[in-house]
Amino acid sequence: MTKQDSLRPVRSVCIIALWLLASTGVEAAQITVKPLDNGSTLVAIEGDLDLADIDTFRTRTESLPVGRARVEFSSKGGSLLAGIRIGSLIRTKKFNTVVPDGAQCASACALAWLGGTRRLIGEYASVGFHAAYIVKTGALSESGPGNAILGAYLNQLGLSEKAILYITHAAPTSMQWMSMEEAAEYGITVAKLPLGNAGPRPADAAVAQYPEGSPERRASDFVLALLERWSGPNAELLPFLNGLYTDKVVYYGKSESRQTVLLTKRRFANRWTQRAYTVRPSSLTATCAGTTVTCRIKGTMGWKFQEAKTTSYGVASFEYSIVLSDEDAKIVAETSTVKEDPPAAASSSLGQVRRSIQQLLGKLSKPAKRPAKVSTKASTQAPTQASIRPKVPVAR
Repeated sequence: MTKQDSLRPVRSVCIIALWLLASTGVEAAQITVKPLDNGSTLVAIEGDLDLADIDTFRTRTESLPVGRARVEFSSKGGSLLAGIRIGSLIRTKKFNTVVPDGAQCASACALAWLGGTRRLIGEYASVGFHAAYIVKTGALSESGPGNAILGAYLNQLGLSEKAILYITHAAPTSMQWMSMEEAAEYGITVAKLPLGNAGPRPADAAVAQYPEGSPERRASDFVLALLERWSGPNAELLPFLNGLYTDKVVYYGKSESRQTVLLTKRRFANRWTQRAYTVRPSSLTATCAGTTVTCRIKGTMGWKFQEAKTTSYGVASFEYSIVLSDEDAKIVAETSTVKEDPPAAASSSLGQVRRSIQQLLGKLSKPAKRPAKVSTKASTQAPTQASIRPKVPVAR
């Protein structure tokens, strides 16, 4: 038997393992590419990663200059292989990676995010890891070949064995949500996205796609200015709201009078006196039509509210319908929906991870004894069993 023949069974096992790990049955993620005013490019990935996303990402980024793009993630997971391949493409192109304010990037998404030459996370953003797995007889079963492939990828990124053990520690049915302290402890280089300095301002990147003076540009500017006001003090916000709405407003699917809407807004503002909204530039779209120009503005934003000692945060989609005239713009319809909840606390503490690593290193230092198996665990998709905090309504 030749050496090549002896390797065939091993290759077959690896191919089968990759197929199982890749076949998650999820829909492809949404990948959008937008140029920024500073000459760089924003690549936004939202939704679960699928095998098809590998070629989509490669095709849409292959013409971009090396080191001149920022890849922004919002995803609960997907295909392990897709996460690894996209992360490898990111590293080859020397792109930076970002999890924006309030967003989640878990499992396969977190693996792709690790590929960034510089890794950034926004305020209250969450990055989570757990073991590679396959679905066997209806249950999640940790995959040894999958974790071996994952370990090789992490090693190629330059991560230490200590970091690899941390990233692959949590069971498939749990999640290790990484803190900044743990990242520093295990040598995973990451930086906080500076507040108010997350690259180009949302207005710059979001409205650049529409010509100056067009209805779409006016409507986009209007919504961005409104959310900027909502991020400021009540003394400036409340007087500003008085002239923004038509006499009748379709407010969260129900027809309401302007006065009823304003009363609801004032109550909300007085309860949550400190608010911050961050629009994701890649998400903002404007569609205008009609003789009386009506524009539909849709997008995604991160939000954070504070009340005394209480802080709530998350991600929401929003939609406005706005009527434009020569003089002004008014809101005729408004709604929003919470898209992402803050994750539950990490299932295993830093101390537990440290003890596991110390035990492993202790056993490896004694060759006379066979090393005990250490639970090495990573990702394909965030488990649905994780408890989450109650949703908090967005500014209503």
